[in-house]
Amino acid sequence: LREPVVLRKIIGTLRNDRGMFVHETILSLLATWRQQGRNPYEELRRVVSNNEMISRAHAVPAVETSG
Repeated sequence: LREPVVLRKIIGTLRNDRGMFVHETILSLLATWRQQGRNPYEELRRVVSNNEMISRAHAVPAVETSG
């Protein structure tokens, strides 16, 4: 992840929560698909064309606090 972090800092385009979430999600998906032996390009096309992306609310479980 070092390269994406350096690139993000150079470009300076991911300065809000949504941009960071999208960036992190896509990098995570690409790495996972590579590890599974899938074609990341084809998988990303499939997800986008089928509108399978999920919102942050659904991706990050809510943390309940006690007390």
